[in-house]
Amino acid sequence: MVNVAVVGVGRMGSKHAKNLAKNIKGSNLVAVCDIDTQKANYFAKLLNTHAYYDADEMLQKEQLDAVVIATPHYSHVAIALKCLEKDINVLCEKPISVTTFEAKKLLEEYEKKENLICAMMYNQRTNRMYKKAKQLIQNNKIGKIQRVNFTITDWYRSQFYYNMGGWRATWTGEGGGTLINQCVHQIDLIQWLLGMPTSIISYCKSEGRRITTENDVSSIMRFEDQFNCMFSASTHEVPGENRLEIAGDKGVIIIGKRFMKYRINKLAENEINLRSKRDYGNKKDKTGRVFYSSYGLLSLIQDGIYGQQFRILKNFIECIETKNKDGIIADLSEGIKALTIINALNMSSWKEKEIAIPYSDEEYVTLLEEKVKEERVEMPPEESDEEENNG
Repeated sequence: MVNVAVVGVGRMGSKHAKNLAKNIKGSNLVAVCDIDTQKANYFAKLLNTHAYYDADEMLQKEQLDAVVIATPHYSHVAIALKCLEKDINVLCEKPISVTTFEAKKLLEEYEKKENLICAMMYNQRTNRMYKKAKQLIQNNKIGKIQRVNFTITDWYRSQFYYNMGGWRATWTGEGGGTLINQCVHQIDLIQWLLGMPTSIISYCKSEGRRITTENDVSSIMRFEDQFNCMFSASTHEVPGENRLEIAGDKGVIIIGKRFMKYRINKLAENEINLRSKRDYGNKKDKTGRVFYSSYGLLSLIQDGIYGQQFRILKNFIECIETKNKDGIIADLSEGIKALTIINALNMSSWKEKEIAIPYSDEEYVTLLEEKVKEERVEMPPEESDEEENNG
C-alpha cells in the first residue's frame, strides 16, 4: 500500500482525497492538510483519516510515501521541495509553478532523486482522442505539419466564480488568469503533440469581468518546422468552442469536445501538385480515407463518477508500487514546458512584441512583480483578500 496525503482540500484537492481514500487500489490516505481548519477537519472525518493544518507538521509526523499537492499555485514549489527533502513521491496539480525561474529550482532538486516518482496533473493526456492524435503524428500519418488552430473558449467562468476566493484571477494570489488556470491543459497538449514553439506573439486582455488578469487570449506560436499554431482562448464566451485542427501535407486531424475526425490522403500535397493537369488539381489524386472516433461512453461515465483526474491518480499510485518511473503519464519535468509557453504568452502581451523561446526567466519574474504591485494599488481591500486560498 502507498501511504499518501493530500495538501489542500479545496475544490480539486477534496476530489483527489476522496478518490485516494475510496476508489484507487493500492492507495492508503493517511492524512489531509489545509490551512482552513474547518475543511481539514471535515474531510478528515469524512474519509476517516488525520487532519493537519500545517504541511511541515504533517511531513514530520506521518510516514508518507507520496503527497498530492493541490494548493494555490505560488505554494507548489515550496511544498514539493520539502517532500523531495524527505524522499517522498509527489503529484503536483497544474501548474508546476507560476514562473519558470521557480520551477527550475524544483527540477534541479528532482534530478537528484532518481528513486522518486514525481508527476504532473495533466489529465487531458488521458483523453483517447488526443492520444490517437499523438500516435498519428508520431507515425507520420498526416505528414509534415503545415497548420494548427486551437480554439478553447468553452471554459466559461462567471463573476461568481471569481468572487468565490479573492486569490482567483489575480497576479498576487494565482499568478495569472485563464492561461495558468484553465488553459494550462491545452497548452500542455500543444507541446505534447507538436513540441515546443520557438517564439510567441500574443494579445491578452480582461473582458466583461472585474478581474485584473487575462480571460481572453489570441496568439501565434511559431515552430521550428516552419508552421504556426493559432491559439485562441477565453472564459467569457457562450456557448464556447473546443476545437483542435492539425493539418499536414498528407492529411488532417480535427478534434472537438467529444468527437474526432481524421483524414489520410492518398497522396501527399507535393505529389498532387506535380501530377496536376488542371488549376484545382486532379480529382482522383485528392482522394483519401476519413476515420471517426469519440471520447468514449465509458470515459464519460468514469469522468462523471470519479473525474478525469482519477486516471492520473491511479497511474501515479501504480507507478510508485511497481517502481516504474518511465510509466508515468506526465513526469514532473514536463511541467515546465507548458509554464514556459504561458510565461512567454504573458510576456509578449505585456511587452507588445514577439518573444523568443528561451527567454530570460529573471526578466519574467521582474515583470510579474510589477503586475503584482500595480494590482495591490488598484484593488480594493475586500477584493484582494487571500484567506480563502486552498482551491
